Amino acid sequence: MKKILPILVSILVISGCTASPKKHRQSSSTDESSSQIITSGVAPTSEGTSATSAATSATAKPTSAPTSASKPTSTSTSKPTSSSTPVSPLPGEYTMFDAPTNTPIEVTTTLSDPSGDSWWNNDLRYEFPTEDWSHIYGHNLTTPKFYDNEAGGLKMDQKYKGFQTPLFHHTGAKLEFNIGISQVNNASGKPDTSVPTGYFFFYDKNVNYLSNLTHTVEQETITAKTTNLHFYVTGEHTVDVAYFEFRLNALTFKGSQNYNFGIGNVNVHSWERI
Repeated sequence: MKKILPILVSILVISGCTASPKKHRQSSSTDESSSQIITSGVAPTSEGTSATSAATSATAKPTSAPTSASKPTSTSTSKPTSSSTPVSPLPGEYTMFDAPTNTPIEVTTTLSDPSGDSWWNNDLRYEFPTEDWSHIYGHNLTTPKFYDNEAGGLKMDQKYKGFQTPLFHHTGAKLEFNIGISQVNNASGKPDTSVPTGYFFFYDKNVNYLSNLTHTVEQETITAKTTNLHFYVTGEHTVDVAYFEFRLNALTFKGSQNYNFGIGNVNVHSWERI
């Protein structure tokens, strides 16, 4: 019995030694598994950080040629609509143009003018006096057309035609205008009896439209025998007038007969008093 007991103790000791390595291996297996999770977690994080940085860099760097996909969706809705387009202050919503750029022409202001030498006279029978004059057609400044016959004159043969004068300077309270009509010719079509024949618009040097000074050319003002339009402009800001425009609003007429006409002269006088 004494001999058997040491043998049993030895067996138990050996069994205990054999179980311990199995537990260690399990622990080792767990550690390795944890290490793989951490490692795999670190690697994607690192790669993800790099990818995020690259994506951020790519987003932050503007491309030289954006594609339609890269355009903000707000672009299509940011275009102004007709309802948000500023309305022109001119009658009929005519287009306003920039002011002339010439050095202002000095127009003498007088109290009396017995000799008539103080008028600013401009001959438009065959061409504009200078390049500082502009021809208007609709929404554009265009090349003027003149009658090539003896009477000549700037052609007013289509509505929305007109002209813009150069800048001028005066100090008067009243302006007088003589607009020479070089010829009047029969034109086809039915007269437009719903609108005035035309307008003279006046502006200061800063392109402010002086609405209270607008001169309207009424219907049947220019007829077959008309040779001159004569009128005065007075009122607040007359002294500030720095240039003006004429706009043909419709062909002039008499009864059922339409006319086109030529503008031969544009003459202006500045008076010190009303």
